[in-house]
Amino acid sequence: MQITNHMDCRMNQRGINKQMVDLALEHGVFDGDKIVLRRKDCDEIAAELRQTLKLLERAKCKGGVTVVVAGDCQITTYNTGSFARPASKK
Repeated sequence: MQITNHMDCRMNQRGINKQMVDLALEHGVFDGDKIVLRRKDCDEIAAELRQTLKLLERAKCKGGVTVVVAGDCQITTYNTGSFARPASKK
């Protein structure tokens, strides 16, 4: 989307950067001709991100997580750091 000169000036005056605008466009709620990212929306998104961060830390502690797939079927999963190839196949 194109940013008008007016919006660019208002962003500078109000301390709103491009990343904040993108966040509002991605997660905000349509209200007529505007998109609103409310404090409540920010709290919900932050809670989701905290949960994702916890999951990432758990996966990191396992050395990563590997999922084996075939087409659209998930076959198995294991800790990435735990896989050891037999010496004969190296």
